[in-house]
Amino acid sequence: MTRSRRAYRVRPLAVAAALVAGLALAPAPRAAGSAPLPTTVPIASAQTSVAARTGASTDVRRAGAWFVDGRGRALVMHGFDIVHKTDPWLPEHVDARDARFLGSEGFDVARIGLAWSAVEPRPGVYDDAYLTRFIRFERLLARYGIRSLVDVHQDLWSTQNMPPWATPGTTYADNFQAFWDDAPANDGVGIQTHFLGMWQHVAARLRDEDGVLALDPFNEPQAGLDSACAPFAPCPAFEAGALSDFYDRYVAALRRIDPTRLVLLEPLPDPNLLASSIRLPHDPQVGTTFHEYCTITQTATSSGPQDQACDPIEQTALDTQVDQARQSFGVPTFVGEWSSNDADDDNAHMVDLMSQRFLSWTMWQYYTYAQDPANTPGQGLLLDDAKHGSQANAKQAKLDAVAVPYARAIAGTPRATSFDRDTGRLVLGYATAAVPGARLRSRTTELFLPRRVYPDGYRVHVRHGSLAEAGRRVLRVRSDAGVTAVRVVVTRR
Repeated sequence: MTRSRRAYRVRPLAVAAALVAGLALAPAPRAAGSAPLPTTVPIASAQTSVAARTGASTDVRRAGAWFVDGRGRALVMHGFDIVHKTDPWLPEHVDARDARFLGSEGFDVARIGLAWSAVEPRPGVYDDAYLTRFIRFERLLARYGIRSLVDVHQDLWSTQNMPPWATPGTTYADNFQAFWDDAPANDGVGIQTHFLGMWQHVAARLRDEDGVLALDPFNEPQAGLDSACAPFAPCPAFEAGALSDFYDRYVAALRRIDPTRLVLLEPLPDPNLLASSIRLPHDPQVGTTFHEYCTITQTATSSGPQDQACDPIEQTALDTQVDQARQSFGVPTFVGEWSSNDADDDNAHMVDLMSQRFLSWTMWQYYTYAQDPANTPGQGLLLDDAKHGSQANAKQAKLDAVAVPYARAIAGTPRATSFDRDTGRLVLGYATAAVPGARLRSRTTELFLPRRVYPDGYRVHVRHGSLAEAGRRVLRVRSDAGVTAVRVVVTRR
């Protein structure tokens, strides 16, 4: 085995990007003990596809307990929920400027919400014009390197985004019970059966959309009246029974339309301090997704000493969900919602906890949308929802907390990572063997390095690998042939 260690210095590019766009840089041979190789960095065009922006195939699938791309590399994704819960049930102001802004800060995934009311306004009648607008939005994100987790969104069965014709009761518990019982709608067809038919129609429209990461069939399911369980609280019998039965039906219905799409299933939205009781369908492309909120910071208007009380809750919850998914179920998991506020000490802490566990996540949420139900005082990244995303229109403290350097496509099996916020030192260690269930077709690992963390550039030290390509924000490292592990250290210039 040949032991190698290389060091590189990377400076921001001072000349026109057009002169060097697309150039890949490899280290030139140098004598042992020589000075680090100075590297000038190309800037990639922002208006490119998911594959070009992330260096990863859009073909994302599950391999054992990991998300992997078409090259077999383990994926880690960071992003935001972008959900509009009132008519027209789509973000009204998001355009290329927002997508470009998010991509420039390293966000490469969005959880985007569909409304059942909008898809199926009357029993068995689908609004394809709405779905066309939804797909246009998903494609816009994909052009800027942002994959979409598609979620049918609701909050405690509000008729605002659940169809009135599928809402026979007077309380959320009545309506959920009718759904789990598949009680008939006014056309005599079961409400749950209608829901599955709606999803089949949606899946057919999304089947060829490369920018769709996965499907999340039902936001925050709740037990019905018969369970006597409170909302947002554990209910093991319901999870093991009606909820798991529904997921079996959903996956079976989906597979008749799309046999390979990744599906992420939610347990109950409880505090996650105990493992859930859901039973996953026997399907090779099923994983889990969960929401993690600490009530202390969820309702705080700013960071404060009380935020520290969230730490043991968050650590326990993340470990519980990760261990159940990866160890017990043998599937990947995704944090679909967290934070919802400007408690940025805790936001930063949560990002660090999730990064240490190589978790993918979307933060609630991009917009404030004050008219939405279930919102909190500081939800949203933007200062003014009526304006597009930009540095001038973003909460900089929140961006400092959540826009961090990270490895987003790892050519092997992730082992450990750490990020020191004070010094900017990022360390990544990974084995070069593929994660179980994947076939590795690349030796190149990609890291995103935000300009806000490395304003004057960065230095890179690679053990058992070399610099394949460097940009202002994107670093690609190629492992040496025959090595079993690689270590990458990035520091500020």
